[in-house]
Amino acid sequence: MHNRMDKMVSICSACLVLLVFVAGCSHKPKPSAMETARGAFDELRAAVKSEIKDPEKAAQGTHLIDQLESLVKEANSDRKAHDDKIESLNANYDATEQEFQAAFSAFNARQKDRQDRVVEINQRAKDLTTEEEWKALSKVLEEMLRKALEASLEMQ
Repeated sequence: MHNRMDKMVSICSACLVLLVFVAGCSHKPKPSAMETARGAFDELRAAVKSEIKDPEKAAQGTHLIDQLESLVKEANSDRKAHDDKIESLNANYDATEQEFQAAFSAFNARQKDRQDRVVEINQRAKDLTTEEEWKALSKVLEEMLRKALEASLEMQ
């Protein structure tokens, strides 16, 4: 049971990281990475509605997906702001090592906070599902990860 939880946390974290990466790397006129991510989250919402038999729990599950999607948007914005900060520091001849360290430390702390929230959402999602429902949803999550990987490879 614990091993399965670790696997799902890893998958959720990887999805978050890859979706942010994909969002940050979109340079082609194809649908934006955030649009692709939105579509993946919509697929996951649909799977929750179809797999979780209890309508109240399904509604709670879709709310958790909304929270995950918000985390992806937040991570994307934060990454862009961090890139801008590092670029600004790099352009400043007088920028100190401490300023760079502070920028990276703050970014890493926010990233760690988001990872902790993903783990919490993951646990809350498990609490809403039966083992069978969780297995079915895990397949959808794995498919999301596969699509995110493919999209990131296409954009390189």
